[in-house]
Amino acid sequence: MEGIIFYWVSWIFWIMATFFLDRKNKDRAKFSAWLLLLIILSPYTFKVFNVETSTAGVYLMGTVYILASRLERLKRAYFLFCAFIMMMAYVSFHLFELFDPVWVIFSRKWMLAFLLVYMAVLLQKKRVLRLPLILLGGIQGEVLYALILEQYSFPYIIGSLAFFDIMALSASIVAAWSAMQWTASYFETNFKHFEREKQNYHE
Repeated sequence: MEGIIFYWVSWIFWIMATFFLDRKNKDRAKFSAWLLLLIILSPYTFKVFNVETSTAGVYLMGTVYILASRLERLKRAYFLFCAFIMMMAYVSFHLFELFDPVWVIFSRKWMLAFLLVYMAVLLQKKRVLRLPLILLGGIQGEVLYALILEQYSFPYIIGSLAFFDIMALSASIVAAWSAMQWTASYFETNFKHFEREKQNYHE
């Protein structure tokens, strides 16, 4: 069933943000409201120039563009450039899958999710911008891929539930990767602190 991964992951993230994040965090309420609205809009579509488009996809693109507009000029330019690279990678994956599906030996959703996360880690050092980069690159890739298929009269929904499944998997991998990095950093800091205390004790 398309969308089941998206709904499960989204509700888990929403519960964590609503009930477990620090209430003093200013972004907590914004993120919860943003994610809840994304879930609500996800089943609805409309047509733009004979191309069926997800309402949630348009909402996603608009909100990430707003986020990008708040970055400093050089950071914004770099972010959008990286999003363009992600878009091309997203479209290339789909075109290879369409014309030569033999090489897709594992689940396409997992393969594409890992590819997007790997590229985001390489392109963006700031952890907080990695997921927005994946989301923007992905939804832009959806638009470009739909326009390519439109030339051959192939039906395609921009921002379908299958797309949001991939984005949900990517978000899960990014969250897991960030948690591993934070844990490693935490233990490294505490280990160094312990070593200093041990040296001071022996002195």
